[in-house]
Amino acid sequence: MTPEGPLSRPHLSRRAAAGSPTLLLLHGAGCGGWVWDAFSGAFQDAGYPVEVLDFTRQAQGRDAGLGDYVSQARAALSEIEGPVVAIGHSLGALVAQRLLLEPQLTAAALLCPVPPEGLWFTAARLAFADPTLFAEAARLDAPPGSAPPELAGSLFGAAMPAEAARRCIARMGGESPTALWEAQAPQPVPYGWLHRRPVLVLGAGQDRLIPSDAVERCAFWHGAPGVEFFAELGHLMMLEPGWPAVAGRVLAWLKRL
Repeated sequence: MTPEGPLSRPHLSRRAAAGSPTLLLLHGAGCGGWVWDAFSGAFQDAGYPVEVLDFTRQAQGRDAGLGDYVSQARAALSEIEGPVVAIGHSLGALVAQRLLLEPQLTAAALLCPVPPEGLWFTAARLAFADPTLFAEAARLDAPPGSAPPELAGSLFGAAMPAEAARRCIARMGGESPTALWEAQAPQPVPYGWLHRRPVLVLGAGQDRLIPSDAVERCAFWHGAPGVEFFAELGHLMMLEPGWPAVAGRVLAWLKRL
């Protein structure tokens, strides 16, 4: 990698296509670009060029913050010709929301998003209602492979095969504690009446990390027409057997843009 300001240039996965906006895929906390493998293939098969961003979690010997993630996403935007639609999941959806005033970004799809208010209220409620899950989720900054297998029941819906869930959990971890801490606070996200971009907000009916009311407040913030919840899916909806329904919903929305 070559230096790009205070951060290394993020890795991008490319495939060229003409006539459609480029889709910039932004992963959530403790994950990587690998969570988009199925979605990326489906989007490219539908004729959309795709860029998959892997956030760099260290910046000159320190843990990267959310501002660093936003800078990395802006650097990715600068390398793309033409209009871009951001598709973000969880923490990546928060980064996408902070990009909505970028001229090149024409729309955003937010999956199980961290809302503009931050996670302070959600985290406090989770700590009170399910302290075990709260402690497990807080360990996403631990090295990959050290996440407890029990976390699978919190991140996936009931239809997720146990072995597949364990394989995913084994790849998770290594999140910047600075980014996790900063995500608790209210964020500098523009209101919908200001950015005027179309925003699609999708939630998961079995999401134990981002509750439905937080997802609905996120949609309201952006003036989105409403939230569609996928009742059988959990937080990591793009990794579950029901992922084609989510990808199909995003594609149907893209075609109407």
